[in-house]
Amino acid sequence: MNKKITMILRNEKDRNQQQIIHVTRGYAFNYLIPKGVADIATPGKLKHINILQEKQKQKRQINKEKAQLTLKYLETVNKIIIKKKHGNKMQIFGQINEKDILKKIIDNTGYKLNKKQINVPNIKTIGKYQITIKLLDNVESYISINVVPDIIENNITFN
Repeated sequence: MNKKITMILRNEKDRNQQQIIHVTRGYAFNYLIPKGVADIATPGKLKHINILQEKQKQKRQINKEKAQLTLKYLETVNKIIIKKKHGNKMQIFGQINEKDILKKIIDNTGYKLNKKQINVPNIKTIGKYQITIKLLDNVESYISINVVPDIIENNITFN
């Protein structure tokens, strides 16, 4: 009489990530249910979980398609040139951050990214750098950044 019972494991961190398991009746009624780790799987709960999993699958597919489209936009941007004022030893005043790069990407492509997706190294001098744009866990894009000196021409008139 080692009959299995279907249970739904709860995930306290993410309620949409519930797992269906098959365990013995003793384990279910003596441990899982009293500890609040799992619930008995009813047809209504199973249907609800299947609907949630299908929606998550569709959402992942949509995000993947958006990431591919964004990647296509970013491929049109080979490099970004940013002009900055500089001081001694070619050190720039201030620092290049995600906001500066986002502005350049929007100007060039018209496509807006989230600044959390951009990984910018510590840029404090004039030179060439490479940034990483993370679209999904496994989809990344790389863009070259050229930080060039901003040359200010003095308007001097001679009489």
